[in-house]
Amino acid sequence: MGKNRRFGVISLLLMSFVLFSSFTLLTRNIAGPVAAQPPGMMYWKPSFKDYALSGMPDFDQRQGGTYMWQDKSFAWSHCGPVAVANSLWWLDSEFEPHPVAPPTVNDGFPLVQSYGPWYGLIWDDHDPLNVPYLVEHLAFLMDTDGRRTGPPVHSGTNVIDMEAGLTQYLSWTGVNPLGDANGDGIVDQTDVGIVLAAMGSSPGMATWNLYADIWPATVSYPYWTDNTIDQNDLNLVNANLGRTGLFYEHTMPQPNFYFIEEEVERCQDVVLLIDYYYYDTTYQYWEPMYDSGHFVTVAGVDSQNLKLAISDPTQDAYEDSTIPEGRVPIPHAPSPPYTIHNNASLVSQDTYNVVQLSAIGFPGCPGGDWALLNYDGFMPPYFAVITSAVITSPSATRDVAVTNVTTCKDGCFPFPTVPRNFQLHINVTVENQGSYTETFAVTVYADNDTGSFEINQTQLVLPNAASIVLGVRWNATLSYGNYTISAVADTVPGETDTDTADNTFVGTKVEVTLLGDVDGDLNVWPVDLAILISAFGSPLGIRPYNPNCDLDDNHAVEPFDLACLIANYGKHYP
Repeated sequence: MGKNRRFGVISLLLMSFVLFSSFTLLTRNIAGPVAAQPPGMMYWKPSFKDYALSGMPDFDQRQGGTYMWQDKSFAWSHCGPVAVANSLWWLDSEFEPHPVAPPTVNDGFPLVQSYGPWYGLIWDDHDPLNVPYLVEHLAFLMDTDGRRTGPPVHSGTNVIDMEAGLTQYLSWTGVNPLGDANGDGIVDQTDVGIVLAAMGSSPGMATWNLYADIWPATVSYPYWTDNTIDQNDLNLVNANLGRTGLFYEHTMPQPNFYFIEEEVERCQDVVLLIDYYYYDTTYQYWEPMYDSGHFVTVAGVDSQNLKLAISDPTQDAYEDSTIPEGRVPIPHAPSPPYTIHNNASLVSQDTYNVVQLSAIGFPGCPGGDWALLNYDGFMPPYFAVITSAVITSPSATRDVAVTNVTTCKDGCFPFPTVPRNFQLHINVTVENQGSYTETFAVTVYADNDTGSFEINQTQLVLPNAASIVLGVRWNATLSYGNYTISAVADTVPGETDTDTADNTFVGTKVEVTLLGDVDGDLNVWPVDLAILISAFGSPLGIRPYNPNCDLDDNHAVEPFDLACLIANYGKHYP
């Protein structure tokens, strides 16, 4: 399972081993972004500076690293680890707390790590050079082509082995605890039971379970394994009982479109296994067409029109004009060489209509009820059926919030005022209520019936469970009138609808008025003078200090404030 169907045997001598050693060289001749074709109603996986500039990456299996990514019959066989590498790369970019684009070496989140130091070299975790090592590490853990359990007894990647290998990779990186055998991110008695049930087994035995073979695969690199379930595996579980991690892996057999849609829009990463079927209308039965399927990574979803966009490890169908829908956000020379997409900003994301077989008159297919139309030219009665979805999900929350907005004039009677072209201090309290360090912007606005006016925007990097008070100084140059001060924190990827409700906080109303108008009636007259005189000489925090009378906002009501009022005495608006 999981090997791409035969796209032809390519001589090893014709395959380029050229990797892109300089990210600068890769990007030097790239034109600016272009619009997706067509825009439609597609939700695309978001882009990240470090480094998924075009959303979901689109790495290609038609290449090699330390070996050619082909099976014993020279068919390209690494679509499984490549599709998962796309997914992990994107997640690592999403959670990077201090995003800096390559070639600068910068790695603040361990889901993808640089393999350079293992070989005495230095490159960033998101450098194109890192792609082959990541794919080959995953291929070993997932037993692609039997590279882990050997000798080669199958081609490509079995979906169950993919789950086990992905689980062990998450433990190896440290985002999940060692000893997590089933991929739920928690080490408990279930993991103990998995190892005990396979105790003493090796590949080929009835009780063998790749999930249970966690030592030394999860604690070593360069990767190796003893292919034996023994006391070492059990000890690793017992030593980590009770520990929890940041992610969980789960697989849904025969998923329907709406399940895939929900997972993608929740910012979960979804890899699909596609199997090929033919329906014989004469004898009315389903026939599998090949001995293997193909893994792809979901890059976007159109809920309204039932479409999926994919990053395909073998085809660049939209880029090659084979299909009419998709996107190439950053123009680039088309493949080959097939290493060009190791620069994660360069993608061909291909869009296909999705159809429910039972809704168009076909009986139940043993692989599933949903298929991609026109995938590789497959049209009824030939179908590319979605047989499994392998999903990597954050197990903790993403949640930022603005919890308070105050001004230096709050509490003034009858309401706060600020002279036009004078300054007002605004304090914005921001919290990271989630489980990860977040990078996001907070924007402060002054709103009234005529519109919303941006006062300030601040970029934040805020650790989990941390809060900060942003001090903003507003020069009130807007037209006379009442304005509501508010602050909005950007929605971070993965933040649910219920969590985004607290991203906006609406504070007090402030009137922009004439200099010397203390009570906010747009007149400077005896009432204002009386109020200011009653507060004259008082500093901040000492009664009868009145912030509205502190016209220059220097935290004291002084002669300058009185002089300003007298200079404008008798003025009014309109």
